Amino acid sequence: MRPINITYNNLSAEERIIAVQRLTALWAFIECGLGGALHALQIPFTGLVVGGLAVIIIIFIAKVSGKKYSQILKSVIIVLIVKAMVSPHTPLPAYVAVCFQAFMGFTIFSLFSINFISILLLAVIAMIESAVQKLIILTLFFGESIWKSIDIFIEFIGQQIGLSHANGSQWVITIYLTIYVTGGICIALLAFKTLKKISVENKIMALSDDTIFDKEHFFRNVKKTKNCRNKLLLFTIVSITISVILLIFSPQIKEGWLKVLKSICWTLTAIIAWYMILNPLFTKFIQVTLRKKQSRYSEEVLKILSLLPVLRHLTIRAWKKSSLHKGRERWQYFIITLLHWALTYTDYNVSDPPLKNQL
Repeated sequence: MRPINITYNNLSAEERIIAVQRLTALWAFIECGLGGALHALQIPFTGLVVGGLAVIIIIFIAKVSGKKYSQILKSVIIVLIVKAMVSPHTPLPAYVAVCFQAFMGFTIFSLFSINFISILLLAVIAMIESAVQKLIILTLFFGESIWKSIDIFIEFIGQQIGLSHANGSQWVITIYLTIYVTGGICIALLAFKTLKKISVENKIMALSDDTIFDKEHFFRNVKKTKNCRNKLLLFTIVSITISVILLIFSPQIKEGWLKVLKSICWTLTAIIAWYMILNPLFTKFIQVTLRKKQSRYSEEVLKILSLLPVLRHLTIRAWKKSSLHKGRERWQYFIITLLHWALTYTDYNVSDPPLKNQL
């Protein structure tokens, strides 16, 4: 694959196709394998980072495609096909989040074009959806018990320090949503600055010999077992915590045990219904639907699959290279570098981004 020269308004039709293909591959990698790479690099707030990077990629696809915003919808279908192939056990909420981000990107940019306001709208709405989705899942799995236990615990803490905190769960939800809204604003600012400042030129620098990419290595890193263990451990810890709080703070032991039993029964029923019935059915339906479209996009899917191991390596290398910067500057440098390398990568070479007063 040959590298491209980007000045958004002057791309040829062929260069736009290549650029969109690379960006779609990067989006697919973000959805399929970036989480594991970020955990390995011990990057905080992985959920916000993955969602934020996906939003930035959607913005770049909209820009590079020459305002053909329907390209976002085509790209998301390819991303979902790749996601279903690489991570067949992906739960339904993950598909919902990806589709929601793409649909909102298409809708907002179609209505308002690409500017700071539309970018801000997309980033904030996408982050709010991500946060609300997690809150809904918590409620479905643990019922009202989780919010009652939070209310009780925060009220107890408030009494110890001489403060009264009614409806502690509302405070927790408000703070949680505020974090995601703030994250959305930061993502929008970062995306807008990156869109303005990135300048990619056709300059190639040879990689060292240790950058041979193993496709099998990438797929070995996408494991179901570890993910299931983590979820089971999380469910167990949360259930035990809720049970202990309900038992300790109940006025009567019998009433406390009844609340605990009700909470455990609700959680077990929700887990069984979700993981053994609903999620497999929904996932199977999604995979069958995507499989019908796979033949139509087979060439694009194969090209993107071949790029996934490369993008994993480039992501790790870009993050390590960004360590020379701190805070916001590091994130901006990381994103610009990763985008540059993803767009200019050839089978054996990448180049450093020529950034003009970018930080």
